[in-house]
Amino acid sequence: MLAWVARIKAVYEEARAFASPNRLWRRRKRAQLEARLEALAAPILHQPKAPHRVLAQRTIRHLGELFLFVEYPEVAADNNLAERSLRPAVTARKISGGTRSDKGSETKMRLLSLMGTWTAQDRTLLSSCRELLLNRSSA
Repeated sequence: MLAWVARIKAVYEEARAFASPNRLWRRRKRAQLEARLEALAAPILHQPKAPHRVLAQRTIRHLGELFLFVEYPEVAADNNLAERSLRPAVTARKISGGTRSDKGSETKMRLLSLMGTWTAQDRTLLSSCRELLLNRSSA
């Protein structure tokens, strides 16, 4: 299994190291990397007792998403930004014990999402809230 993980990691590292100004080359490289990853994961699917079978299944299921960053350089190779943006909401939920209802949780998550988006857009929260409340079509 460790050798398998090392081969998977090598494909990812190759993907991260690849850079080309040519969109066609980036698209071809992405297809090559996806094919290599699929070739590594597919045989594991037929090994019911393999401890890494679930990871191989996820790899196959999300294959089209894993190397977007190769074809589109503006896409990050990891999801660290998304993880960091969620951390304050998760911390607040853990400290407060959550909300009392599913509707309350949904409302809180929507508000946090709006405020996070506005902050990322460098918008003033108070004026953005006012704008949203006065004119729903602007949000």
